[in-house]
Amino acid sequence: MSSLTQQRDLTDAWNETAARIDAHDADGVAEFVRGLDDDERREVARRLPELLRSAAPRGPRPFMGDDAAFRAAGAGTLGGAAAVAAWLNRREFTSRWAGEHDDTGRLLDLWDDRDDAWRTDLARRLVLRLRSPRHIGLDLALALLAETGAEPPEHDPLVVGWVSTAPPRAKDPMLPVLLPRIFEAEGVGRALRGNTSWLRTLATLADRGAVDRRALLDGCVRRFLRGGTATDLRFFVSLHRLLEPADLDARRRHVRRHARDYVRLLPSAPGPVAELAAGLLRELPDLKPEYVVEALDGLLFRGEVGLVRGGLAWLESTVRRSPELADGCAAALARAFGHTSPGVRRRAVRLALKLPDTTAPDALRDAVPLLPDDLAAQLTARYAPPGPPAA
Repeated sequence: MSSLTQQRDLTDAWNETAARIDAHDADGVAEFVRGLDDDERREVARRLPELLRSAAPRGPRPFMGDDAAFRAAGAGTLGGAAAVAAWLNRREFTSRWAGEHDDTGRLLDLWDDRDDAWRTDLARRLVLRLRSPRHIGLDLALALLAETGAEPPEHDPLVVGWVSTAPPRAKDPMLPVLLPRIFEAEGVGRALRGNTSWLRTLATLADRGAVDRRALLDGCVRRFLRGGTATDLRFFVSLHRLLEPADLDARRRHVRRHARDYVRLLPSAPGPVAELAAGLLRELPDLKPEYVVEALDGLLFRGEVGLVRGGLAWLESTVRRSPELADGCAAALARAFGHTSPGVRRRAVRLALKLPDTTAPDALRDAVPLLPDDLAAQLTARYAPPGPPAA
């Protein structure tokens, strides 16, 4: 073939592609570029950016061209996975005016002659291009991951985007990979707040054995320990409560495995998390004494009246059952003397006055200045240090 003929063929390939783009014929573009040879594809890929620039307006106005036709042309002619990922994520196709692209099937068909390594590389690159909160390109990235069986890279927007779609099916190929990541990725809790469909689905999958109930519960605990606001964690609190074993012995076995973790949550976790942890710990009749004292110390340090009252009730029953823990409990009880609620302070003093006579009084004495005069006088009458011996 002469160079002139070859050049004519390249020009014809470009002109036909451009004409189909101009006609907004995305399917026609895809069909045509599939039949091009390597040289023709390179020529079309070389000239595409210039045509796209000519179709794009200046300034902040939205792109008015046919993005589906442009995307098909680039996806079918660019050679490297990096170049294709970059083309599909150009600002003209991902601006704030752009919606989700309805071209996943078309693009997958364009790539069915590419080798597995190339498509796996592209899948990973498309994942890493995802951005919250819009997740443009999510459908394509998930479809290509499922088709290739590629392990998705660690990328929070992928997980947030996945949970923002419909709840997973048992046969969802992404379920085994992405479900464990919902406890690690930032933004998942906010995306799922108030989403009862996900809660019901995960509970059903756990009941059927399609997902591991224990792994989900362990994941909730890990998520609590990572911290966050009540909004971040509310979904996981609801999920934990829903998945807790109904059988008391089974539930206690779970709490024993995580007793140290639940104790650590009590001083500073958001209220719903602390309430959950405290309730579970109180169910353990054999909770280690040092954990009991530390848990009470954490609860009585908090500002929420309901949690502190619960802590005071737990302290009272603990001392009644195990008087030998009175010294440690007294130190925790002293924290409640400085609470802003008068009712909490009064109850704390009443409990202090009921402690065994052998209780070490130092922590209680040191906290007396936190009390109003009337309560301080009651406590001082009981725990005043002995006076000097009579002469």
